[in-house]
Amino acid sequence: MNSRGYLLATAGGVAAAAAATGGAQAADLGVRKAPPPAPVVAPPSWTGFYVGVHAGANLQNVESTYGAVTTCTGCGEIGGGSDFGFIGGGQIGYNWQFAPTWVAGIEGTISGLTGKATAPPQFTPASKKGNGVEGQITWLATLRGRIGWLMDPDTMIYGTGGVAWGGIKDRANPNGLGSTSAITNKSVSRTRTGWVAGGGIEHILGGAWSHWTLGIEALFVDFGSFTGTGAVPTKTSTFHNKAAIGQVKLNYKF
Repeated sequence: MNSRGYLLATAGGVAAAAAATGGAQAADLGVRKAPPPAPVVAPPSWTGFYVGVHAGANLQNVESTYGAVTTCTGCGEIGGGSDFGFIGGGQIGYNWQFAPTWVAGIEGTISGLTGKATAPPQFTPASKKGNGVEGQITWLATLRGRIGWLMDPDTMIYGTGGVAWGGIKDRANPNGLGSTSAITNKSVSRTRTGWVAGGGIEHILGGAWSHWTLGIEALFVDFGSFTGTGAVPTKTSTFHNKAAIGQVKLNYKF
């Protein structure tokens, strides 16, 4: 082989090696792809059924007057009192998220209550004994609408209101319920209908607890005035029962 042929062969070998090296580098570059974009997480939806439990405190209040159908000397306000107790029960409801930041719903509840509101007797005869007034709301059921605004996708503040039903037990005697003049006792034990209103804040826990919500709620219940009767038909007692409630709620959202 002459020198010219040798040079051409050498140049061809170098070119082939360079081409192979460049191809390998290009192949390496092709493997280094950009990482895929992070998946977009959809905000939680409040729409759907839920069930749950609640527990907290209630402040019951009772007021009573003692009067006559015709005339009554010294009749009037016997008194009123308040007492703290426990409240606990369950709820079921449904929410509709009808806009990015608005939620409407309906909720039904049933609760048991403790506590007895009392007041001392109006008069002070020698035979006076016991309280002058006693009042209890022993159970409470409500059916309420709710309208809420989402502070963020997981947290809602809301107002609520509707109808309330309660088991009411009231007694009154201006001389004291345990006095020797117990014939003047007036009492009532019945289911009453009233109204309820309030508000609260509720939060979706998220993560492994994304089906659970935790909330705090305040309510006011009023059952209005009604009359109790006793052994003396010419006299009546009027009672008025109310309650303020603060409770914690835990719901499971389907």
